[in-house]
Amino acid sequence: MLKLIFGRLLQGLVVLLIVSALTFTLLAQAGGDALTALRSDPLVSEQVIVELRHAYGLDRPLHVRYLNWLGEVARGRMGQSFYYHAPVAQLVRSRLLNTLMLAAFALVFAWAVALSLGALAARRAGSWADHLCSAVILLAASTPRIVLALIALAFAVRTSLFSIGASSAPTDMAAASLLRRVFLPGLVLGVPLIALFLAQVREGLGAALSEEFVQVARAKGLTERAVIFNHALRSALNPLITIFGYSLGGVVSGSVIVETVLGWPGLGQLSVIAVRNRDVPLLMGVVLVTATAVFVGNLIADILLRLNDPRLRREAESVTAKTSSAATTPAAQAG
Repeated sequence: MLKLIFGRLLQGLVVLLIVSALTFTLLAQAGGDALTALRSDPLVSEQVIVELRHAYGLDRPLHVRYLNWLGEVARGRMGQSFYYHAPVAQLVRSRLLNTLMLAAFALVFAWAVALSLGALAARRAGSWADHLCSAVILLAASTPRIVLALIALAFAVRTSLFSIGASSAPTDMAAASLLRRVFLPGLVLGVPLIALFLAQVREGLGAALSEEFVQVARAKGLTERAVIFNHALRSALNPLITIFGYSLGGVVSGSVIVETVLGWPGLGQLSVIAVRNRDVPLLMGVVLVTATAVFVGNLIADILLRLNDPRLRREAESVTAKTSSAATTPAAQAG
């Protein structure tokens, strides 16, 4: 397991370097920067803009600016935001907590619906529960997040049951108040995940329930609930764990529309502000954190897969043993 984690960390570091370099290059090629808007101000002369660009290092070559930014990241900083005039690391840290809160609610909600309805549909193929499951999958998969966000916004405005449109982080951490803030954005973010999780749960459990070990468990007199959740579900978990790893990063990176429409102060809303104001250091910070979230999600999925499936652990141990044997054989022959 430690070897897996170490190998994934090295791979993740390489991927983050590639992603950051490509993003930095594309942003530079897009033209303009945070000081471009000053040219439309008649009170600001071109000489002042040139001096500001030199002070902020924007007149340096692309590779020099990237290496300077990379050095800031290595020291635990991400530079200074041009728009907020504050450290990027501080801005990203506060918004990341809000986005993770939203992502956690969306994932828990999607898993709860998928496991309960998927288990019911897998037990009773062709029943009303199975047809309801198909309808939910179709509706959740075919409705864009922007439409769901607009519906949620209209519902919140008409009913006043939920708080939306805040520009700062929730300050009241009471359960009821926090739920009013996070419910609608989390619901909109979680609905597309329901289609993904529910389809896998129904298909995986349906196949597992026909396996011989499930029939043996039933013959032992176990309850249907114990058969499903203690035996069949574990057998069907591998693809679900893989999807969970991808969805964790996808929820963080896919929250732009939801946070912007519903006014949730997270990374998605922050990235829109950074793009509008051509705040490259701030946008680079958001991209770096989002790419890290995707990597962490995949790493968690790899670890959970090996914890859930002993066959993967034995296969990894066998590969390690063969590699060690191949490495030691030439030395033994030389001796």
